[in-house]
Amino acid sequence: MNAALQQYIDLYEAHQAILCHAAPQVLNEARAKALQELKAHGLPTSRQERYKYTDVAALLEPDYGLNLQRLAGKQQVAACAVPGLKALTRYVAGDVMLPTSSQVPSTCEGIEVMSLHEAQQVYPDLLQQHYNRLASEQPDALTALNTLLVQDGLFIYVKRNASPALPLQIVNTAQTNTPAMHNRRLLILCEAHASATILLCDHCTTRSQTLTTEVSEISLGEGAQLSIYSVEETNSQCSRYHNIYATQQAESRLNLCDVTLRAGTSRTMANVSLKGEGAQTFMAGAIVASEAQHIDNNLLIAHHAPACQSEMLYKSVLNQESTAAFAGKVYVAPGAQQTISQQTSANLCVSPNAHAYTQPMLEIYADDVKCNHGATVGKLDESALFYMRQRGISEAEARLLLQHAFVSEVISHIDIPALRDRLTSLIDMRFRGDDDVHCAGCGLCGK
Repeated sequence: MNAALQQYIDLYEAHQAILCHAAPQVLNEARAKALQELKAHGLPTSRQERYKYTDVAALLEPDYGLNLQRLAGKQQVAACAVPGLKALTRYVAGDVMLPTSSQVPSTCEGIEVMSLHEAQQVYPDLLQQHYNRLASEQPDALTALNTLLVQDGLFIYVKRNASPALPLQIVNTAQTNTPAMHNRRLLILCEAHASATILLCDHCTTRSQTLTTEVSEISLGEGAQLSIYSVEETNSQCSRYHNIYATQQAESRLNLCDVTLRAGTSRTMANVSLKGEGAQTFMAGAIVASEAQHIDNNLLIAHHAPACQSEMLYKSVLNQESTAAFAGKVYVAPGAQQTISQQTSANLCVSPNAHAYTQPMLEIYADDVKCNHGATVGKLDESALFYMRQRGISEAEARLLLQHAFVSEVISHIDIPALRDRLTSLIDMRFRGDDDVHCAGCGLCGK
């Protein structure tokens, strides 16, 4: 077995009692199977198609510490300022949910946010029914590692017919003076005909190495609508693996949009199953990378019912020695007639040392479908640059404008105006070389 994985198995076996002591029962019940899976299959390698572009073993090699005692420390609550944004906000330090008032504004009635530990007491049947159900259907080593080591997580429950007026904002912060691993779990249940918007913000103020494993399980009932916007503004010492598992019933709508402005290594794997007729999925990502950033998106949308629609739209602007990888697969099962699907992966390399890998895929077992995919890797359009310079725009400004226009198609799909405006501003700062863009306005460093 790989030594990088063995150290975590040894850690678990040595501290199993501490890990399980304060954890909800349903989390502890899932550990044995996860341990068995890790011992049997080990870590994925680049020979496995879904891990072709990211070296998992290398990221697990450092001796990260775990917060076994669930101490939040003297954490400063992140302001994460988005001018004009009104939201129901909850904070997570590392992988510990910080105490907050349980009072929910009347405009947010119908949505509940709590730790998995609290959910074990309030909604034991729901937790038993949904926790680790989707994640265990398609075994994955990083999901198993998270299941083995996680001690708590968040439960977001949007009740039937509810439509909270405010978005829910989850602010994740990493503040540590030593190398640390954070294991996060997110369980989202959106019942029939409910509607909600969730904003996930990742920040980091440490210069120590951190590794975050995160597993999100999302269940959408019939006619439910859910939008999740994820913004990553950490630093080069932060690595994150985020595995997303989602299932949708008839006429449901799922919108997943990721914006990565700064990170070290960031990998998102998503498995979305459209189980009910007329379900729709939209997945989008905007990446602005520089230095040695490595961003990997591996996506699977499986159409199991007729008349479903899906779209993937991912765009990256890569500078210096950064890397972006996209592998998107659409699977159309037998009988999933009248499927409509579109994949777009576009990459702009503004440095000769930047690399982009793109791999759109279709696997279709139905004959009445409309499925298309397209992928491009290139540099700035010289004719467009010439056109702009002819009109008095400097070359540097013209390049910035073209880069901004390139990713703006993704940002335009964000339905929160205040967030859309803020991201537009941050992306502009990023293109202009502001090294502290991840701190701008968030309040973590007191700047």
